[in-house]
Amino acid sequence: MDLADAVIERVRVERLDESVSGPFVAGDSQFAVIAEARGMSGVFAPVDELPAVLVAARLGQGAVGELVTDHEGLLCRLLAGLGQHAAGLGRWAVGALDCAVWDLHGCLADRPVAALLSERPARLVPAYASWLSVDLSSVSAAESVAATAGEGFAFTKWGLRSGPVHELAVRAERASSWAGHSVVVDALGTWNHVLAEELAPLLAPETVRWVEDPLPRTDRAAYEGLRTGAGSLRLGFGERLSHVEDVVELLEHCRPDAFTFDVMWCGGITEARGWLDAARRAAVPVHLHGRSFVPAVHLAAAFPDMTDAVEYQVEWEPRRQRALREALLPETGRVVLPDRPGLGVEVRR
Repeated sequence: MDLADAVIERVRVERLDESVSGPFVAGDSQFAVIAEARGMSGVFAPVDELPAVLVAARLGQGAVGELVTDHEGLLCRLLAGLGQHAAGLGRWAVGALDCAVWDLHGCLADRPVAALLSERPARLVPAYASWLSVDLSSVSAAESVAATAGEGFAFTKWGLRSGPVHELAVRAERASSWAGHSVVVDALGTWNHVLAEELAPLLAPETVRWVEDPLPRTDRAAYEGLRTGAGSLRLGFGERLSHVEDVVELLEHCRPDAFTFDVMWCGGITEARGWLDAARRAAVPVHLHGRSFVPAVHLAAAFPDMTDAVEYQVEWEPRRQRALREALLPETGRVVLPDRPGLGVEVRR
């Protein structure tokens, strides 16, 4: 099918049907973003209410009439239309619409999105498991960590929120011992500079691969000192960034051990390709964030030399995938790339 002149004819938002996906609870994403052309639909779900409302009220109409295959042009126009609101929620909404249009493109071309991005995408994508609500000081933590690590993931990630320095160091060491490998710990922005600097020399490389988002703000001023001071802290960050200019500066000057951006939150698959290029130029490993698991799998499959393992959120991803007719799950720590057109998953609507 010649897609050179295929244009987006309609964009709409639907609420997911609880009768087929199960009852919603607080925090569940409940909406699907749909782009249509030539009698076919591209769908991305589940999406939270606020970005879905922004697509329905503003972004969707701006996409109508744009070429399905001109992803860069569409991205530029959507971001320009948001103006000063293009960060944060704006990026999230643009990312959801961008992923729906990529799904539409793949369906019209009868090819998986990964095959649109690369001539020879990888068939298997490595995954790592995260389970941030596990209390590493609890009696049951050892069993949870060991069981998750035993499922064949590349490695595992655990929450390590602010607390006494030596207590945090002990929890990290225990998690590594239970897992049988070095682990990632996610501070979820709850540490300060003093705590991070005091903990750095206590977190040995064989125990902790990197500390993700230790500080409340992700900027050069916040992180550069932690990388250059005594007992340099191994860092991971990325999911809170919105602008490619910030990405380039942070990667060049802070040199994290992991760049952990989210495909939808950064602005979608189209924008994510530019962020991958920035990481490649800075020689920084990419471990895609798991909030946008399905598009992350396609991106990692298309660029296996530029991405390492994709995050699989043990606690939250199964709930998100209730929106899908068939779940896309890791098996022995790897995800099989869907071979169906588009994103390769069917949303229950």
